[in-house]
Amino acid sequence: MTMDITTDWFWEGNVVDTLAHYLSGEGWLIVNKANTRSKERGVDIHASRGGTTLLVEAKGYPSREYRDPVRAGDQKRTNPTNQAQHWYSHALLKAIRLQTQHPHAKVALAFPDFPRYRTLFEETHTGLEKLGVAMLTVKENGDVHTWSLD
Repeated sequence: MTMDITTDWFWEGNVVDTLAHYLSGEGWLIVNKANTRSKERGVDIHASRGGTTLLVEAKGYPSREYRDPVRAGDQKRTNPTNQAQHWYSHALLKAIRLQTQHPHAKVALAFPDFPRYRTLFEETHTGLEKLGVAMLTVKENGDVHTWSLD
């Protein structure tokens, strides 16, 4: 029997839902939220508040099993820690592209709070600040921490 990874708190769709709820509570209007379950492309969260547009690129944390029903139950060959670094770099590239396409928007990266993502953030936070990219992390209990969002 395979486990539905979409029930994992760190699955991207759950991270997006938690962030949208948090941002709404902070006075942001959620203009659009991507349907991660259907693998919808584009900005994960588009929000606005007081004339500011916020575009969030979110990632989950890699599971050990494939989500695709064809490969369900199979163990991934790539170690989740290594895959997380790839996902982090892909999110960073997406953030830079978003800033280029929407130069007046605030761009943020969002990840579940895992040691690997914390380490990557510590290694890149000065560069992120220089680029004007905010960071949001989601804990398993639903708490959200932000850096450089305001």
